[in-house]
Amino acid sequence: MSTSSGTLVPAALLAVALLAGCTTESPVPAESAVGPSGTPAPADAVTAPASRLGLDCADLVPDDLAAETVATGLVPLPYAAALLGGGPLSYAIEQLGGTACAATALTTSVPVVGVEPVEPVVSGYTVLVLPDAAEMYARYAELYTDVPSGADAPYGDSFGGACFGRGAESSCTSNILVGSTWIDVQLTGIDAHAALSDDDVVARVAPLIESIVTTVADAPAPGPLWTPAGNAVELPADCTVYATADEARSTFQRTEELWVGPAGGGGWGLSAGAWTMSGAERCSWLLENSDNGVLSVEALPGAAWAYDAMLSLTARPDQGARSEESIPGVERASFACGSSTETCSLDTVIGGNWVQFNTSSAHGDPDVLRDRLTRTAAGAAARLSG
Repeated sequence: MSTSSGTLVPAALLAVALLAGCTTESPVPAESAVGPSGTPAPADAVTAPASRLGLDCADLVPDDLAAETVATGLVPLPYAAALLGGGPLSYAIEQLGGTACAATALTTSVPVVGVEPVEPVVSGYTVLVLPDAAEMYARYAELYTDVPSGADAPYGDSFGGACFGRGAESSCTSNILVGSTWIDVQLTGIDAHAALSDDDVVARVAPLIESIVTTVADAPAPGPLWTPAGNAVELPADCTVYATADEARSTFQRTEELWVGPAGGGGWGLSAGAWTMSGAERCSWLLENSDNGVLSVEALPGAAWAYDAMLSLTARPDQGARSEESIPGVERASFACGSSTETCSLDTVIGGNWVQFNTSSAHGDPDVLRDRLTRTAAGAAARLSG
């Protein structure tokens, strides 16, 4: 494995501090899809897409190999549950027929009187596999230096990555192209001896990386791309369909001018490539000449299935109670506030699409914010379905 410094740590990197201080009641998939109050998933729930390569997480990351390479006691969990503020974009990889895997160690922080708490580095991994992504990977290879290809690549057809040995805080990042499939592997909190160098950590993780690459290389050709239900409403590439600047200013009671447009930032990696390929949208309503905003929207076209999958996850410790909402023109909706992200979100299915409306929890009482987001969603639904 190369120790290139030209490595991207994508936005979808496992949030290593997510479960610090949590008990074994951390997020795990429920046995069946349920709604906010434990009711069965709606009858019109859309069939979820399957892996186009026929791969599941048990195929990609065998438990015994993960234990030998990263740490013992890792608990697999849904990829979206491993992310802070996981929303529609968390499911773009799977919507494209890719595979998204995650696991973490369940740890408990013990407070010490008089000592400032320090979040430990939690052991875990994410493994993302995205088929038909050669064009997206090419952009990665252009943006980040020292990405060898061909015979010079230690894995696959092209590779970018590095390992950093710091004892039990060692980590590795890898971006690998195998044929037209992009593989992203992030390993954190590797249980390595403090005396090991970066190169030693590279050698330690090599068996796991080689296994993942071999599994992907041996997979059959990608199957057909999943398509949403035929009655799904097309999402226009115009952020004002969700709210104009004047509407947002009025709803959120601001006097400043607002800039409305696509949200940027976050670098380039497999997750960003999946968002692009899926037609996902990210929009911001920012105060003039500021990075601060009153509203943001994430939308994944045709992703009613992903909304239902989100509801099937057990509530996270940092996520407040989720309430089911009834909004004109909206098929289903739910509201919740998260302490870790300091965000309140209204998740909706509009015209078969998952559209998430977000605002800072600092902007007001949750009931006030629920009302503001609900009014915004009703206006968006009227445009999209009208």
